Amino acid sequence: MGLLDSVERLHTGLDYHLSRANLLTANLGHVDTPNYKPVDLQRGADFEKALHVEMTATADGHMTGSQSASSPTGETFHVITDPTAAAGADGNGVNIDRESAKIAANNVRYDALASLVSGELGGLSWAVNDGK
Repeated sequence: MGLLDSVERLHTGLDYHLSRANLLTANLGHVDTPNYKPVDLQRGADFEKALHVEMTATADGHMTGSQSASSPTGETFHVITDPTAAAGADGNGVNIDRESAKIAANNVRYDALASLVSGELGGLSWAVNDGK
């Protein structure tokens, strides 16, 4: 076990919650987009690959591409369409209250992990400075 292994695992959690926050807030941005299906981030079972997020075009005028980044532990995260989202009259499945609740819960988890990282790094700083 390395000196920073616990911080690296927490870093993966921070990456997950940051990426999830970006997706959830993007859902809110599409609240008026007809036929938009809200998305969420799901942790993958494969811990050996890098973070890989695929984007697909849902209409002819949309851009396609991919985004990838490495997580310290190699954990994979996948963008999924929210299967529990009920579509409205225009086919849009974004529920403002539901997305806001997800964002708030995600922020609490992110803040908790950030506090843990701060504590871990503070402990290492204390040790490096001979307890001063």
